[in-house]
Amino acid sequence: MPLNGNERLKVLYDYYHLGDEGSFDFDIKKAKKVGADFKNDLCNGMVKYFPDHFEDESKYCKALFIKKYPSSLSDRFINEITSLPVHSITSIDVVPVPKDLTTKVLQKKYLGIESDIIKQQRVRNKNNDFSTEISYAKRTEKKEIEAIMDDVRENDQCLFFVGVTIILMAESKKELESVCETVETIGKRNSCTIDTHYLKQREALNTALPIGVRQVETMRTLLTQSLAVLMPFNVQELNDSTGNYYGINQISKNVNIGNRKKLINGNGFVFGVPGSGKSFFCKMEMGSVFLSGDDEIIVIDPMNEYFDIAQTYGGTVVNMSTYTDNYVNPLEMDVWSLDPNDSKGMIREKGEFMLGLCEQCIGDSLNSRQKSIIDRCVRKMYIDIARGREKYIPVMSDFYDILMEQPEDEAKDIALSLELFVNGSLNIFNHQTNVDVDNRFTVYGIRDLGTELSPITMLVMMESIQNRIVENGQKGKATWLYIDEFHVLLNSEYSAKYLQQLWKKVRKQGGLCTGITQNVVDLLQNYTATTMLANSEFVALLKQANTDSSKMAEVIGVSEAQLRFVTNTASGMGLIKCGSVVIPFDNQISKDTDLYRLYNTNIHEKIAEQKKREAKFAD
Repeated sequence: MPLNGNERLKVLYDYYHLGDEGSFDFDIKKAKKVGADFKNDLCNGMVKYFPDHFEDESKYCKALFIKKYPSSLSDRFINEITSLPVHSITSIDVVPVPKDLTTKVLQKKYLGIESDIIKQQRVRNKNNDFSTEISYAKRTEKKEIEAIMDDVRENDQCLFFVGVTIILMAESKKELESVCETVETIGKRNSCTIDTHYLKQREALNTALPIGVRQVETMRTLLTQSLAVLMPFNVQELNDSTGNYYGINQISKNVNIGNRKKLINGNGFVFGVPGSGKSFFCKMEMGSVFLSGDDEIIVIDPMNEYFDIAQTYGGTVVNMSTYTDNYVNPLEMDVWSLDPNDSKGMIREKGEFMLGLCEQCIGDSLNSRQKSIIDRCVRKMYIDIARGREKYIPVMSDFYDILMEQPEDEAKDIALSLELFVNGSLNIFNHQTNVDVDNRFTVYGIRDLGTELSPITMLVMMESIQNRIVENGQKGKATWLYIDEFHVLLNSEYSAKYLQQLWKKVRKQGGLCTGITQNVVDLLQNYTATTMLANSEFVALLKQANTDSSKMAEVIGVSEAQLRFVTNTASGMGLIKCGSVVIPFDNQISKDTDLYRLYNTNIHEKIAEQKKREAKFAD
């Protein structure tokens, strides 16, 4: 992409101050106002030029160029050179030739060959040699120029003058010679001759740097299809100006920085078979989000895997279970803002939520009579509070009492189904909320709930979290919501629809939802989940089974070539779709770091680490 003035100066500064790139502090607009010159801010103190190399204060450099091109060249050639672990500048100078001039040049060349053939035949005829054909060299040259002319006419090929200049840098003369030998070897392997700009080192450097000059004449003509193989842009990059770290690009080896807030829809999914690194990936993102701003993070954790990271960052851990002291009231609402006409729609939203909650408690789909009774009771409960002088936040027992007052038998049946969760042994939601929701990092652990409480708890958590997202949105803060074992919520029609509405609503309040699950096939069996996935701009694919990866290709448009990055791959590696960019990433870090030990969820590695610490302490 084009560089502006400041970006060009940054490239120059990076070259002249190798190893100190981060100290660049120059604004061309400010300098122009005060009449300052950029030369003293950018250049180093000394540059020495020699016939075959040049030196400055900190490095040895050599300018090379492609002298001879083969008849065919791999499109990986330039990428192979630029991917070497050395500091280098590769400049591809292209000058297009007008189409009419291209035709004239080719015709002139063709006529020249025809003239040479006629002269050759005349000489042979003069020597009474009437049977010998023209020479092999001229026959080949004629076929080549005819093929090029056909290509230009039929395939709309264009002619270009092309020159490739390569600047290699090293810390010593010996290292520089080794690097140059490596590059020349790559050229020979591709039948390409790479030579040194002898006595032209200064001019070659000026040509390679982005200052808009060409001081060396090493150009030759290439057609469009031949020029295409010299383009190094065979890889997409994820390089937003601000955002989160998402590992290393497997192809270009550059750092991936993505900003989900800039996407049309920042919601996303993380897929991967067990052990592929889903939790590790999400913890890395959580850490980046937490440390880079004031956004809030909320995690629904069915396996209690995120307690350690919450405690490390000073967050709140809410371990929901039948013996918990942490309570969340599903009926909590800003009752002081209620009015009898429900002008803000708060009661309607709460009524829809209670339909899902009651369905989970009953264990079967609600019929129309049951839905009407539940909606009536919810409206009566909150409207009575809105009309009353003293406001109070209701709990489940208040809703239970109103159900028992209704004349219909269905109301008694609904109340009986709720009794276990209101007055019975699973009454953890019949209390006022006592959770510290003001913390920036909150984890809801629901591993110990059991099969009866788990679906209900998920709904209650989502309702409480949605209220928190709305509250944060009013304050101008973003909320990152992570839902592990996402497929659990899809077992119920109401919970799936509730999630779908949440996926649509929270975007307007600055919420970013992330679903974490294993098998893509299971998710795609649910139509609601399929639409949620299709509308998610961010998807991380870690190791996938073959059936899952093929299904994923249909949904998000991953090509067959890209599928190899999620099939039989190592843990922590895969594909990221961020908007229109799809890139292979490597999110692995050293196992000897504290960060790895914090984010790791491998129980066997944790046990081995614990034994290692105990043995070290015993010594």
